[in-house]
Amino acid sequence: MLKVVDLTVEYTDGTRAVESVSFSVEAGENVAMIGANGAGKTSLLLSLVGVLMPAAGEIHLGEAVLNKKNLREIRSRIGLVFQNPDDQLFMPSIFEDVAFGPRSFGSCEAETAERVNQALRSLEIGHLAARSPLKLSGGEKRLAAIATVLAMNPDFLLFDEPAAFLDPRARRSLIDVLSKLPQGKLIATHDLALAETLCSRVLLLQKGKLAADGGTELLRNAAALEAAGI
Repeated sequence: MLKVVDLTVEYTDGTRAVESVSFSVEAGENVAMIGANGAGKTSLLLSLVGVLMPAAGEIHLGEAVLNKKNLREIRSRIGLVFQNPDDQLFMPSIFEDVAFGPRSFGSCEAETAERVNQALRSLEIGHLAARSPLKLSGGEKRLAAIATVLAMNPDFLLFDEPAAFLDPRARRSLIDVLSKLPQGKLIATHDLALAETLCSRVLLLQKGKLAADGGTELLRNAAALEAAGI
């Protein structure tokens, strides 16, 4: 289980991006996180992998509690897919991009190659292995970015606006891919239809606070969405 307890996140200038938020995500559960721009969705995701360390509260992954000493372990078990795939694809080829994580964590070349190939096969993009990320479509880049995370064999996946920049066909393909991945997922999105298709629970953030935690009927609650600026 991924569990967040009274989490508060602050930036160095004192801006409080997330305030006293608590929730959990079970293994295999898909949870959407919605909210207006500036509601704290990205900040919360970044805190779950220690890019932003909590100012208060705790983040639990099973028996482990995130701290500066165990960041390496946490990041091997929680994978974050950024909104812009170009933030995760920076090597000459997709194979090298996907291999970067396992190599950084000490995998030998044989194990790295197996992890890369398995991740690419699972997303049906093995044909992209030798391609430069500069030559890929938006949908291909998105899948390649997901592969960089899957190669670490994480327990949970975090997505920041996974449908951003995608045309309708690529969006449909992405939804199909995400529906088949077995990991627990926390998906920050403005795409309410995607959230309803993929997720069984919805977290609604409003000005850094958790305004609601419920079923997908929340996505059709016009009053709650309006109050949250959606």
